[in-house]
Amino acid sequence: MSHVFKVPDDLYTKLAAYAAQHNQTAETPFLSWARSVAHTLEESTTSSRAELESSEQASEEESLKSPLLQIAGMFAIDELDWADKHDTYLATEALTTDHHFTQAGFMRLL
Repeated sequence: MSHVFKVPDDLYTKLAAYAAQHNQTAETPFLSWARSVAHTLEESTTSSRAELESSEQASEEESLKSPLLQIAGMFAIDELDWADKHDTYLATEALTTDHHFTQAGFMRLL
């Protein structure tokens, strides 16, 4: 071991007194405390990782329940590039169909 911790004199005196009551050196209770802190940190890191993975899995499961994903793939489209041209298809439909405009109370001026 090669690390040194500086401890105020009053704290070291209390630590040494406690250790003497238990027939230990002052280093023993300090190392016990340090190991306990390290163990707690390891547990919280492990549990945080597990919680994160669990929440990611729950989020993914929620996404899979989306109504849009449930109907995805139900319709066959002959055009392979429909995703690239979807704006064109929608605009063409909007320009050639007055049904939605009249339902909303609009009137085409052209």
